Amino acid sequence: MRALTLDDLNEAVRIGGANSLTERIEMVPAGGDESIVAPAKYTNGNAATYVIENRYIDDKACKTVLIDSKTSHANRLEKTITDAMKDDDGLLARMPRIRVTYRTDSGERQFLDTELPHRAFDGHIRVGTHDGQPTSRSELYTAARNCTLDNLMPLFDLSPDTVAFGGWDSTRSRNQLRIPSVFGGEIVGVLAVQDDGDPVVHRAGARVDPVEASIVVANRKDREKITEGADLSEGTKKKFETNGKGSTIGLGAIPPNAGNDVLDGVAVSRTLCIHVLSFATLRSFRFDKGKEGDAAIRALIAAVILRAMVGFNADPVLRANCFLNEKEAPTFTLNGRFGKDDVELEPLTIETAEALLRAAYDQAHDKAGIDWQGQVFEVQGNPEVLRNSSADEE
Repeated sequence: MRALTLDDLNEAVRIGGANSLTERIEMVPAGGDESIVAPAKYTNGNAATYVIENRYIDDKACKTVLIDSKTSHANRLEKTITDAMKDDDGLLARMPRIRVTYRTDSGERQFLDTELPHRAFDGHIRVGTHDGQPTSRSELYTAARNCTLDNLMPLFDLSPDTVAFGGWDSTRSRNQLRIPSVFGGEIVGVLAVQDDGDPVVHRAGARVDPVEASIVVANRKDREKITEGADLSEGTKKKFETNGKGSTIGLGAIPPNAGNDVLDGVAVSRTLCIHVLSFATLRSFRFDKGKEGDAAIRALIAAVILRAMVGFNADPVLRANCFLNEKEAPTFTLNGRFGKDDVELEPLTIETAEALLRAAYDQAHDKAGIDWQGQVFEVQGNPEVLRNSSADEE
């Protein structure tokens, strides 16, 4: 096997090149086959649930559970970029970014576009201010929002992360730019239980309170005295002052629960982490830099995504009680056209992906004038947002 090269990317980002590059990683529960893993939770009315769905695996339909969704997985790759920026590590640290700063009594809180859910189009950016005026009136930001797929350059200058991972300016009154994601990734587990039975392990741990097992405050004034000065969310405080149950604010014991409404995890017989980089999608992006310049920027975007992907592979943190190990080395395939000429490549490492990214950047610098110096578009967060915020979910 050979390594992926810049020539491969240059060929793929041009018409007629490979449509995609695919990485597949077989994973196993860190505790062994006997262990359970905690998939992603979704809401179903007021209850939590797992996403159980049919997938076609090994030439047959299988019941699977979604362990990590496409949206979530893209965010995990972006964490690699965020960490690089915060640690000033490698070429990812030189990418331009948008930074929102909120000033609080305890100091500043800062968030990058690589962390915000809607990236460059996030509400925290749009309702903030830049250079003393509303961000939405900034010439640079307005130019970025006015982009089309025929010329994404103003947005790429401001937030290359948004161009790479996609975005939708969905709250705008008109000219809502939609950028499809070039990357698709997910983790799915093949359920050990393939019949019609419930595959979910239903249980929740107990809590022992060494002071008293049961604490119920009957008097309303006593409830208010207990919450006075306590750092509680408004919803938690109101609930306790209404029902007086100590468990609401973390007092008293809770017995173990095995009801159907509690979720602890599932048993899986196989787990697959799948990454897809779509060159076909990337080829639809233009940057007003001419044929060669546009191709160079596309290759740079691909290299950024690959570097971020390898960063996740090196540190595959998902969530509590979802500990997975790699069963074997990834398969890394440059997909040929018309079912022919697939090329199996050596899996990228952090070192080889960084070298590929630097080569792609140097090319984009020469052919398209790309100049990354860690430029920051500063936004002051709207103080009314934090003033009216709460840790309680809607």
